[in-house]
Amino acid sequence: MKRTFIALVAALLGANASACPELDALTKRYGITFGGFMTPIPAVNLPAFSKAGHLLHLPIQTPELVSDGFKHKVVFDTATRKAWILRTHGFAGVREWYGPVEADDAKLENCQAEAEKVVEPIRKS
Repeated sequence: MKRTFIALVAALLGANASACPELDALTKRYGITFGGFMTPIPAVNLPAFSKAGHLLHLPIQTPELVSDGFKHKVVFDTATRKAWILRTHGFAGVREWYGPVEADDAKLENCQAEAEKVVEPIRKS
């Protein structure tokens, strides 16, 4: 039974691997999973993006077997080299911003980004 559990966890975590090692390293550093964060990341109302750089939208893959888990997206500001985490979905259906987190020397520009779009966080009343 214990081996089955370990194999299931390994399969779920392996399914989270993306084609971008830099994004995988950032995900592991902060422990970003469908269950939340392993390392505390401060919550913010609105991200403070710079106006000088580009914003890269990098989705973090989640296992398809988890229907009520969180989905996360890294929004990377190329000018400040800081990343913000957008958490959505989950059991209660959330939309929350966290960060910034340091991207350090990670070459997140090399990752396959989603089409660039305006990021408009939902303001809480």
